[in-house]
Amino acid sequence: MSLSHRLRRLTAPAVALTLTLSAPAAAPASARDPVRERAAPAAVTQPAAPVTPIAKPAAKPVRPGAPAKPTAARKGGRAVVTWKAPDDHGSKLTGYVVTPYRDGRAQPAKSFDAAKTSRQLTGLRAGGTYTFTVAARNAAGTGPASPRSRAAGPLALPSAPTVIAVFANSVAATLSWTPGPDGGSPVTNWVITPYIGGVKQAAQTLGPATTGVVTGLTPGVTYRFTVAARTAEGIGPESPLSPAVTTNVSPTLAFPTPPPAAVGVAYVAALDVTRGVPPFVWSVESGGLPPGLTIRPNDGTLSGVPTAAGTYPLVVKVLDADGNYGSRLIVLQINQAPSLRNPAPPLGEVAAIYSDQFTVVGGTAPFSWSVASGPLPPGLTLAPATGLLAGTPTVAGAFPVTVRVTDAFGLSDTQNFRILVQQASIVTLTAETTLTNFGAPITFNVTIGPGSAEGTVTLIDVLPNGTDEPLGTFPVVFNAAEFQVQMPAFGLNTFRVQYDSTNTNAVVNSNTVTVDVRAVPGQLLLGQFAQSGVNGPADQFVSLLNTTSINLPIAGFRVETPGGPTVTVPQSARPIPPGRGYLIAAADYSLVDIRPDLVVPSLGTAGGFRAVAPDVSSTVTDRVGSAPGFFEGNPLPAFSSPPFVHHAWSRLRVNGVPQNTDDSPTDFTLVATVLGPINGVPSALGAPSPRNSLGAFAQNNIVQSTLLDPGVPGSAAPNRVVSGNRLTLRFAITNRGTTPVTQARIRITALSQVNGAPKPGDPSPPPPHGDLRIINPTTSSSEVTLSSGETVTVDNLRLDPPSTYPPGGGLFSVLTAPLEFGGLGPGRSIYLALTFIIDTPGRHWVGWDVDALVSAPPSAAAQVSGSTKKKIKPAGPMTGPFHQGGFRSGTLR
Repeated sequence: MSLSHRLRRLTAPAVALTLTLSAPAAAPASARDPVRERAAPAAVTQPAAPVTPIAKPAAKPVRPGAPAKPTAARKGGRAVVTWKAPDDHGSKLTGYVVTPYRDGRAQPAKSFDAAKTSRQLTGLRAGGTYTFTVAARNAAGTGPASPRSRAAGPLALPSAPTVIAVFANSVAATLSWTPGPDGGSPVTNWVITPYIGGVKQAAQTLGPATTGVVTGLTPGVTYRFTVAARTAEGIGPESPLSPAVTTNVSPTLAFPTPPPAAVGVAYVAALDVTRGVPPFVWSVESGGLPPGLTIRPNDGTLSGVPTAAGTYPLVVKVLDADGNYGSRLIVLQINQAPSLRNPAPPLGEVAAIYSDQFTVVGGTAPFSWSVASGPLPPGLTLAPATGLLAGTPTVAGAFPVTVRVTDAFGLSDTQNFRILVQQASIVTLTAETTLTNFGAPITFNVTIGPGSAEGTVTLIDVLPNGTDEPLGTFPVVFNAAEFQVQMPAFGLNTFRVQYDSTNTNAVVNSNTVTVDVRAVPGQLLLGQFAQSGVNGPADQFVSLLNTTSINLPIAGFRVETPGGPTVTVPQSARPIPPGRGYLIAAADYSLVDIRPDLVVPSLGTAGGFRAVAPDVSSTVTDRVGSAPGFFEGNPLPAFSSPPFVHHAWSRLRVNGVPQNTDDSPTDFTLVATVLGPINGVPSALGAPSPRNSLGAFAQNNIVQSTLLDPGVPGSAAPNRVVSGNRLTLRFAITNRGTTPVTQARIRITALSQVNGAPKPGDPSPPPPHGDLRIINPTTSSSEVTLSSGETVTVDNLRLDPPSTYPPGGGLFSVLTAPLEFGGLGPGRSIYLALTFIIDTPGRHWVGWDVDALVSAPPSAAAQVSGSTKKKIKPAGPMTGPFHQGGFRSGTLR
């Protein structure tokens, strides 16, 4: 945590939660400082051990305030509206919205950028009375509108100004003037016209300020000047002529601006004059001197003792012995004596960086700060030039101190303070248990003392791989915090909290607490595997599935094979989301369309796999195979020799959920891209399609499958069509989410076929059934008329590799749905068809899931909670949400 972050004005605690949780706090607070009136700037020591900072959310922008009532003027179909910028509430103004009202009825609004606060509106209707409102915009949106303006008066040329002061040097003259009414349109420029003997000279255009310099004059020539205002309507009338000044002859008043004065302090300032013929006579032509000051007529000295603070504009005039004239506008600033009105300094803490900025009201800079009496707390110093009280307190106690400020005139003020420094905070962390299951929440309690503690605590998990992972930030209430956290990793997890104080700016680390996190069988399942393939004995893979509802840290899991080898997932592996897989492949892996997460030399010769968690008890979360110790319930049948075709032992799925009955033959079936037994083991037609964490497709509940034509039964056309030995099933998939689906595919999870998956809910053994195979269609799409009379285009899906046609596809085959560029938008549907060969008529069933890639998939972070204590359901096997698929059954004759 940077020092710049620590040095700040104290505020109420800001809570930044990275996960979800519950945190009421209950513990007695130490007594607060009875004279403390507000939080103030402070700083703190660096943490005892480095931790990763928790990013606190940026403050949400706030819409700007309403401008004050604008002014408006109008001419025909054109109007000019002028306003003052409102409070932007901390977010820069980006524009304005001006709304006309004609006879009280709103007209179309006009939008402008924030560059100007006066805008011209055109296209107004003739006649009627117009008023206007203005609203400001910033990053948070458009703020409230201003009150309506008065009825727009006539838009006219600006009126003539009045010249109030003028003096000249050898080649230039300096003028000041007061403007007249602007006619409803802001002044953009002033036009200065010199006159010589009543003859107009070339005019000069100056900016919008009301004091300006006319250049290029001829020395020794007498000039008078007029000033005219320019607006969007044009140039208004000229002012009356100014008094005459002669360049290089008349008195020149080019002295510096007089310095500020202070009430009650003797003041002297000489106003200088050059050129002209002495003696000179000084006077105040307009405006008024500050009370208590006078101007000496013979030398222009301002002197006296000011009695009232304020800003005083006045015009001083000089006449020389020849009657030549010079005048100049000056502004005198009279300051009050300095006054200290600071609130009580903030509470300090031993070993915590401290900072408090004293401020002064009134007075004249520069200021000097000092300690008038009483020692400062040891470790703190007062900066004499800035008034910053800062340092690191080393001793606790109450320290009465008097601070003095002295301004440039020697005026001073003092203020008494009582600075409190409390003992260094001690932070204690406890957990309700030190043994729990992965995904189960446990409650942590934090107590802080002996002094007053306000702010936040950040829970930090020291992971088994030695890295620190902040899990969440929670408020401290009455010196305590309580929150629930689901355990983020297997094995021994060491936790600590970092206390970040907002009332003393201390940063303190707690003791550590170790929690033993155990895996539950079934949380990580074996999904598909093969220990040989078309590329030979090293064409191997095994896919692991996360069945919990939270991200599962796969690092450290061991995949064991009979007789070896054992594969350990590296610590660099990222956690896998719910429903996703982790794919380990050997050197000659052949399913190039599905990339492995980890490649190893070998996955054993045969016999199955065992998944072992990296917890203290080495929990076996799943095992499946034919070798002793590598199956649940009963063993899978063993091959007579390694098969060298595309095949896989595949875990069956019911309604998108992996089947886990603790019996390997019940949960798994052998699928292959060829018909018939594989090296002595009965198989179902199908395709290996293991899941990984890198693939584009993910299970979710965004896309749902429904009947193509809901107006007729699912067994009737056009939902189901039988033609000879071909069966066509048609359906729609709809994006029920709020973000586009960019890719989608159908995965077959149930199919009546030889040695195929049983129909969900059927008895064992199942009754006789017909046999189906998925095949490629003869056309890519079909035009289908629905019962409503609407005609739609149905895409006839083709099998993805490694399925082949012939013979076709079966269990776990996938078929990609064609989506238009940009994907399937929210609420949109596409229409799809699956084509089957009926190998054996009879009772049949088909089930499928929809895998989809959404442009912004939902996050599946572990849950933590920090506002209301509540029970969180432990994550166990197969508890995560899965996508919606489809299921059809019937009888084919």
